[in-house]
Amino acid sequence: MATSSTYDVFIDFRGMDTRNSFVSHLSAAFRRRRVSVFLGEDCNEVTKKLERNVTNQSAIEGCKVSVVVFSENYAFSALCLDTLVNCLELQRRKHKSIVVVPVYYGGVTRLMVEQQTEKFGVAFSEHHISYSEDRVARWRNGLIKAAKLPGYESNNQRSDSELVEEIVADVREKLDPSGKIGIYSRLLEIENLLCKQSRNICQLGIWGMPGIGKTAIAQEAFNQMCYDFDASCFVEDFHIEFHKKGLYKLREEKFKKVLEGESNMKQTLFLEKLRGKRVLLVLDDVRNPMDAESFLGGFEWLSPGSLLIITSRDKQVLHQCQVKNVYEVPSLNNREALRLFTLTAFLGEEPRDGKLMELSKNIVEYANGNPKALCLYGRELKGHKKPEEMEAAFEKMKRCPPMEIMDLFKSSYNALSDKERSIFLDIACFFKGELHDNVMRILEGCGFYPHVGIDRLAECSLLTISKEARVEMQNLIQDVAREFNNRETKQISRHRRLWEPSSIRLLLENSESKGTEVIEGIFLDTAKLTFDVNPLAFENMYNLRLLKIYTSSSENVQELRLLKGLHSLPYELRLLHWEKYPLRLLPQDFDPRHLVELNMPYSQLQSLWGGTKSLEKLKIINLSHSQLLVEVDELSKACALEQINLQGCTRLERIPHTDRLKNLQLMNLSGCPKIKRKEVTEKIKELDLEGGLRETTYGSMVFSK
Repeated sequence: MATSSTYDVFIDFRGMDTRNSFVSHLSAAFRRRRVSVFLGEDCNEVTKKLERNVTNQSAIEGCKVSVVVFSENYAFSALCLDTLVNCLELQRRKHKSIVVVPVYYGGVTRLMVEQQTEKFGVAFSEHHISYSEDRVARWRNGLIKAAKLPGYESNNQRSDSELVEEIVADVREKLDPSGKIGIYSRLLEIENLLCKQSRNICQLGIWGMPGIGKTAIAQEAFNQMCYDFDASCFVEDFHIEFHKKGLYKLREEKFKKVLEGESNMKQTLFLEKLRGKRVLLVLDDVRNPMDAESFLGGFEWLSPGSLLIITSRDKQVLHQCQVKNVYEVPSLNNREALRLFTLTAFLGEEPRDGKLMELSKNIVEYANGNPKALCLYGRELKGHKKPEEMEAAFEKMKRCPPMEIMDLFKSSYNALSDKERSIFLDIACFFKGELHDNVMRILEGCGFYPHVGIDRLAECSLLTISKEARVEMQNLIQDVAREFNNRETKQISRHRRLWEPSSIRLLLENSESKGTEVIEGIFLDTAKLTFDVNPLAFENMYNLRLLKIYTSSSENVQELRLLKGLHSLPYELRLLHWEKYPLRLLPQDFDPRHLVELNMPYSQLQSLWGGTKSLEKLKIINLSHSQLLVEVDELSKACALEQINLQGCTRLERIPHTDRLKNLQLMNLSGCPKIKRKEVTEKIKELDLEGGLRETTYGSMVFSK
């Protein structure tokens, strides 16, 4: 708390407008959170004006934040205007040691203050008569400067109470020298969640990805609320402490402090002593619900009025701890994230160099509002003064994430099952941003049970499903996952998943590469890349599940050359995606029985392969714009087929019989002039008319359910 001559916050306002309404609520909200406030009220008594001005000036000099409430009649008060000018001057002289926060209240807008229109204009018409031109000019300049500062505006979309809490959270953040950016606004959301619970035993889960600030928020909530309980206990790093010290030692250590140093007590008596007390318990970073239950002796004994807070990166853990109310910690917004990064990288001062500022914004976007990552990048990049040096250092950290970042996610990664890890790495290396259904189809074909695995990864905050039904993963997590993939072995040829064009090129050019039998996935972007593929390139890739050769650019497109043909493709392939495949046939000995998707647009194929092959798992085939393709009779036995895309196959003479294709949902034959509508109609009429294919209206010869 402040001394008699020092305050945390100075509120400059027009007394007759807001003293008994908005300012009253604002000052009360500050005091509830132990923030000392000085009210710079306007006084109408002439004899006290000088005394009040001196008092205000003294209070301002001792404050860190000045909240200026611009109400309708604010500009009529010379005292308010003088106070504003003093605050701004102090801010300039002290190099921003005092922060001015404008609040536009009761219909007042930023533009109205800046341009001195409406009642602000009326007030200045009177001031020109009563005061000197120099003083009035200072007031006008003060209003213009204040209007350019970040502030708050009341509106119909939020109540006064919401506006008050938002201002208080922002000001508390500005007052905190440790830079707890974003903490207080999140505390407000937690308070609102708790208020909605019953007055009996409250339980709250705090959930989010590693580094998002769960511990900091829980600690601040504990510090704020612990005085309101009979006993309180905060166990930081619960998982580590529990397994390091054991149940009994940890319980004795923590509960002895709660019970004011009572010792020589049986373990069961610790809990008995707590019965009947209003207790605040915080268990930070719980990973195993059984550990938490053992430590607490169950979740049922807490007395009415008690509060149990559990933080975890795993949502499932919170549910198993019987926590129904879960607060998901949001990432820092762009403003908060940029402020945190500049605080660590540039000691709080935004860089004046435009390139450095742009680079800072790029780093903030990459970290996606993760406070731990932002602080780490800020510290690591602090010594770099030139933009090109900082950019090079940051690119290096992206390619090879620092150990601190890897350690953040290591425990989450280690807690996954083998199949969950495979799903996680496949998405990070290959499928980020892809449609959820497409990813599910491929991973299901791999035997990974993605319906369970993807939900599990989402509960562990490792990925999300967007509103557009795409599987999304933060850039930071993607790079960490790729590094986990690469750390399996130091040899590139022994990495299970490959996506770097340079390393893939070495493998496909050389038939003598060792260790290729472990490779499970290859995604090669051929943009600006030309080379000859060795015909035996895939000979020893027995475990290759995913093969995608594509181009990400329509400019400078190159193609892989198969001048000596291609002798084989792996038996385990689930995805075969090869744009502009240059041969007339697929390898004769290729067994596609595991294939889920065959995607070969713009190929030189005339047919798929000679003879009958098992295609029992094939669901998607896309041979669009393969202008040499004559027939695809082989597909007649692909009973699981859902989509056939033969658009633009100008030489296609016939389509497969569809009598066994009961799962077919789409068949695109537009741009196939040799295929007659009557022929197609005859072949598909055996399908169930209720759920069968019908010609759509959006294109000639496109049939869908």
